[in-house]
Amino acid sequence: MSAIGDGRRLVLGAAIGFDVEQVRVFVESLRANYAGEVLLLIRWPGLRVARYLENHGVDVIRVFQTRSFTRSVHARRYAIYLDYLRTRSSRYDQVMMSDVRDVVFQRNPFEGIASPKCHFYLESVTRTIGEDPTNARWVRGCFSAAEAERLAACRISCSGITIGGTAAIIAYLERMVARIRTMPWRIYRRIGHGYDQAIHNYLVHLDSAIDGIVVDNHQHIATMALEPRALYRLDGESLIYSPDGHLFPICHQYDRFPDLRKAVEARYANRQDGQK
Repeated sequence: MSAIGDGRRLVLGAAIGFDVEQVRVFVESLRANYAGEVLLLIRWPGLRVARYLENHGVDVIRVFQTRSFTRSVHARRYAIYLDYLRTRSSRYDQVMMSDVRDVVFQRNPFEGIASPKCHFYLESVTRTIGEDPTNARWVRGCFSAAEAERLAACRISCSGITIGGTAAIIAYLERMVARIRTMPWRIYRRIGHGYDQAIHNYLVHLDSAIDGIVVDNHQHIATMALEPRALYRLDGESLIYSPDGHLFPICHQYDRFPDLRKAVEARYANRQDGQK
C-alpha cells in the first residue's frame, strides 16, 4: 500500500436516483477496506439513502436531477466533482472517482498506487473502440470523422473508475468538463447517456496534455462486462479471483454475471441500514 494514509484520500461517486440496496455493496465493501473520506452524489431529497450513507461515514451532496432540464448524471458528475475538489485541493493527496451500482471492493482501492498521475483503466483486450458498437456510436456522435477514426483502433478505457493524485485529477476534470460543455444539450437523446466515455477515451488516447498512466485490465481493476465468465474464480467468501489466484482490489461490472452478482450481494444482504 502507498505510504499515503487514508486520511488524505477521497472516494467520489455518483448515486443519483439510487436507493439503499443499490449502494450497499459499494459502501460496505469499501468501508471494509478503506477508512478515508467518501462523498456520494444522491438525488434530492434522498432521505432514506442519505441516512444510510451518513451512518456509514459517507458524506452526500444532494442533486436535483431531471432528464428534461439537466444533462445526464453521467455528464453532470464531472462538474460537481471539479467544483468540490477545487476548493479542497490541499486537503487530499489521492482521489478516486468511481461508478457505484456495480463496483465491489476487495482490498484498499489505493493499494499500490504511488504515482501522482491519473490512472486510466482498460477494458477487455479482445475489443477496440471501433469494434464495440456502443463505444463506436458514442465516439462518432462526439467527434469528427477523422478523430473517430483515430480512436477506432484504440483499446477501450472505462470512464467508470479513475484514480490519481489530486492535482492530476483536477486537470483531467477541467478538460472533461470543458469538452462536455461543448456537447449539444440533448446529445444523450441521440447517442445515449454514456457519451462521457467517448470524451474520456479522447483524453486518454489523443490529448497530449493529459499526463496519465494507462493500466491494463485485471491488474488493479477487473472491468468484467466484455470478458468471459471463465476468467473469474469465486471462493467460499464470495471474493473474486483470477484463475492464477490474484485477488482484484476492485471488481467493476461484476453484476453482468448472475452467479457473481448473487454471491456478492448475498454477502452484504440482510443487514440493518444503520449497521457499520
